Amino acid sequence: MSKSLGRRRWLAVAAVTAAAATAAACGSGGSSGGSVSPHAPVKVGYLVPMTGVFTKNGVSEENGFKLGLKQFGSSVDGHPIQVTYVNDQGDPSVSLADARKLVTANHVQLVEGPLVSSAIAAVAPYVLGQGVPEDDLYLASPQQAQFYSKYGLGLTSGWDGFAPTTVGARWAYNTMHWRHITTVGLGISFGWQGVGGFASQFTKLGGKIDKSIWVPVNSVDLSSFVSAIPASTQAVFVVLSGPQAANFVNSYQQFGLKKKVPLMGITTLTDQAALPAEKPSAALGVYTDAQYCDGNQAPVNQKFANAYHAKFGEYPSYYSDAGFTKAQILVTALKALHGKVTSGKALSDAMRAVTITSPRGPVSLDHSTWSPVQNQYICKVEQAGGSLRNVPITTFRNVPPWGTLPKAAWQPVFARTSSGPPSF
Repeated sequence: MSKSLGRRRWLAVAAVTAAAATAAACGSGGSSGGSVSPHAPVKVGYLVPMTGVFTKNGVSEENGFKLGLKQFGSSVDGHPIQVTYVNDQGDPSVSLADARKLVTANHVQLVEGPLVSSAIAAVAPYVLGQGVPEDDLYLASPQQAQFYSKYGLGLTSGWDGFAPTTVGARWAYNTMHWRHITTVGLGISFGWQGVGGFASQFTKLGGKIDKSIWVPVNSVDLSSFVSAIPASTQAVFVVLSGPQAANFVNSYQQFGLKKKVPLMGITTLTDQAALPAEKPSAALGVYTDAQYCDGNQAPVNQKFANAYHAKFGEYPSYYSDAGFTKAQILVTALKALHGKVTSGKALSDAMRAVTITSPRGPVSLDHSTWSPVQNQYICKVEQAGGSLRNVPITTFRNVPPWGTLPKAAWQPVFARTSSGPPSF
């Protein structure tokens, strides 16, 4: 994606965000007052894409959340957790309109934030400005973290793009001894930050990015992007998800690159939202830097993965783990409150205080960004029990949101890649 196109997209999101902030300034708080009637429900609004490019990701996240409520409890001390799932189509404008309806008409007390990073940028300022906490999947911008602090509400329980990718870059340089890499990324902040994190660490160590290729959000045929990869590059690093990731992996083999140039990517390149659509011969041996590996042998993950497979007929993706972890955090927080949500601040404080061991490993929150400190893994696609699984081969423990970069070096790169592609 060109810088001018990235700039226009950022301006569009900024306009939506400005409108949201204006609405927030005119709105009233979103949670109940000091007293809560016995058996009053805890109202949760959940924004997930159920149509469009990110459908599989959204279905996986919703399934994970539902399984989490089944395991941890759908009612706390007599207060049922009442969830309204809304299809935001992965579109920022639709997501914001849905969020307004959840807050003003459904009177939700918590929003489980959008899946797509550009939608998060539009929704978070409105929801938090209404006094309603939001648990986001992804930390997409410094402004998002600033809103968390400004309103004293909200968190990201999922991840940010720099923690796994900086770890992956260091592994690629030090363990695989790659020195020349081509990057391929989705042309929104998710892609810009994933590539930016990898490139920042890789070039700092002495590596070179041979070429950066950007994929528009609605692209289906990935062959033209695969064909643009230089033949001389040592490895390819990819930040795509869902059907786009699957199409890329399959095209990579079709163009004959699989046997010549090693393929690596972020979590979502081969997670179970993409892997079933990838040809085994194309996916086997692909590496990812990941906060979740479905083939992790830790007992807590085995219990989750097997239960998910029994319920839905497939193994969990990262998005499944993200939804499950969201449910675990919510129920744990509600137990601390005895099921009573007296205010958005009380619920947010309880959620922020939660420290858990989820299927991905230990999860706590950094208090400067309100996003996770958690394990990161290097995973490899292998055959396990007759199925393709992402199996961890290296573990990096308790990685902060800025990954392996110094925090001071991370902050300007994080800010720049929130609104446009990185430059090297």
